[in-house]
Amino acid sequence: GDDHDDHGDDHDDHAGEDDVHIDDEMMEVVQSIWNESDADMDGYLSGNELVEFIHDMDILFEAEEGVGYATIHIEAEGEYGFAVPAGVDMYILMAGGGHEGHDDHDDHGDDHGDDHSDEDGDDHSDEEEALEYDPHSWLDPVAYKTQVQIVLDEMKKAFPDLADTFQANADAFMASLDEIDADYEAAFGANGTCTNRSVAANHNAYSYIAYRYDLQFVTVHGLDPEGEPSAADIAEVVEKIEEDEISVLFVEEYTDVTAVNSIVEQTNGVSVQVLYTMELPPKDSSDDYLSLMEKNLDSLKAGLGC
Repeated sequence: GDDHDDHGDDHDDHAGEDDVHIDDEMMEVVQSIWNESDADMDGYLSGNELVEFIHDMDILFEAEEGVGYATIHIEAEGEYGFAVPAGVDMYILMAGGGHEGHDDHDDHGDDHGDDHSDEDGDDHSDEEEALEYDPHSWLDPVAYKTQVQIVLDEMKKAFPDLADTFQANADAFMASLDEIDADYEAAFGANGTCTNRSVAANHNAYSYIAYRYDLQFVTVHGLDPEGEPSAADIAEVVEKIEEDEISVLFVEEYTDVTAVNSIVEQTNGVSVQVLYTMELPPKDSSDDYLSLMEKNLDSLKAGLGC
């Protein structure tokens, strides 16, 4: 009986090895699809890239329930577990690229990432890598339109009797998003009215909108609004403000403006204005996404002098 049990154990171990081998092969395929979808190789999927990725994954898995995608920020080394519903396959992908000026992230994504970090010995750099990706994708109306389409599809599946209503509402909202995109293009596009592109802000929540409309943000806090900027960080922002003759420093709606007093003082009184990130409900309950995006556009144009 013991021999039979041992044989069974060996068989189970062998089966487990086969499963791992299959998963490794599938991981390579999924990673390849990710890399192909990330057309601009910036390390995250824009709205259009996400649609392409999900489409190709649907084809790969012949999925009846569709494929989802999420970005996960790991802030510290350790052992992590993920709970997913039964029957759901989960694949963890390493982003293939990084934002310009963050070369360390590329190294972090390969087998030598730990060695590189040890050689660097810069804890601040590790924190920046952990927050490499900007989650504020909704500030790009084109990316947000893609998200609306994804939500619409799921709502229609869940409540088919209301499909026509969902579609009509989504069509109206997406048309408004197209109008916002056109307004931003009129200001910042190739033939836009704004020639100045340099914007100063306290928190780098604007990567998507910067990428979409060719704006260059210099920020105090990087991607982590709770982080404490170093003297060097502040000096860099002050220098950029002076070099590019930036007249406005943008903060978020709920930011204590006294937190940027040192920058105001060092720049001979740069004006402090608000850009809405919409992470929290607006102070004015009559505002919504569309009105706040228009307010952001007006503020950017005024701040850039166009």
